[in-house]
Amino acid sequence: VTTTMLWLADKITVTNTVLWLFLPSFSVIALPLVALIWQARREARAADTAAEATCPESEVDSDEESTLPQVTRGKVAVLLMGVVCILMVPVLKMCTGLPPYLGMLLALGVIWFVTDTLWFQRFARSVPPRSSTTSSLEDETQTPKTPAWAMVQEPTQSGSVVEVLHSLDLTGLLFFAGVLLAVGALDTAGVLKSYAEWLVELCGNSPVLICSLLGVSSAVVDNVPLVQAAINMFPSTPADDPLWQLVALAAGTGGSILSIGSISGVTLMTMEGVGYLWYCRKVSLWAALGFALGIAVYQAERFLFA
Repeated sequence: VTTTMLWLADKITVTNTVLWLFLPSFSVIALPLVALIWQARREARAADTAAEATCPESEVDSDEESTLPQVTRGKVAVLLMGVVCILMVPVLKMCTGLPPYLGMLLALGVIWFVTDTLWFQRFARSVPPRSSTTSSLEDETQTPKTPAWAMVQEPTQSGSVVEVLHSLDLTGLLFFAGVLLAVGALDTAGVLKSYAEWLVELCGNSPVLICSLLGVSSAVVDNVPLVQAAINMFPSTPADDPLWQLVALAAGTGGSILSIGSISGVTLMTMEGVGYLWYCRKVSLWAALGFALGIAVYQAERFLFA
């Protein structure tokens, strides 16, 4: 959202943003991802050791196999379709002038329509393999029957958009709505604007310090009013200036330091049952290190190529 705001305000361009921010953005996600995978494998090995001490090895293996999620062609198709629809949002904005939020609603509508069609339900259904021996025995000894997997099912099934909407946790949505209302009240009262001005006075003319503190602050408050205040305070700064590129990087990634600082973190809390304190213990440190690494990579790029 904040990157789109800067783009609509003619503060950044697509080409320079991709060229300068691809490696820093990749660094922001790479370090926490590798660290969390290592941490998860270490905890999984500890859990396996404890399970083997109390349960037979065969029972442990069967439990692990039963808990593995199945990757179906329907899930892959929805993932690819979602990525394509999201990438179409800036294309529609440049070609037709359609506002980005309407483009996202259009993407949701397209995915909703396609996943609820009967054709997609048949396509997404995983067909279990049938051995030739079993089929020949059925033909010889029993009356042919229509397999259960070939029967026409209802258009709505588990995994559809309607099912996902029904599975959302209302308490999490109310919590997120309360955070937005509180931040909106602070923005209306002028507190966030005063805070942004104080950041500028504290950091002087250093874009790195300003944007670093702005990114850390976006983990506590909404980054939208902070970015809007930065746009209003630096009207004469040219497009694709390091300040705007750092604002886009910091405001877009700093919110992940805390689970309440981004929509994805709140979604993780509501849909997966992740607690706030668990997130702080397991993820916040790695997210903060990834954020600092992204800023350092960007500064290295400016030093080498600018």
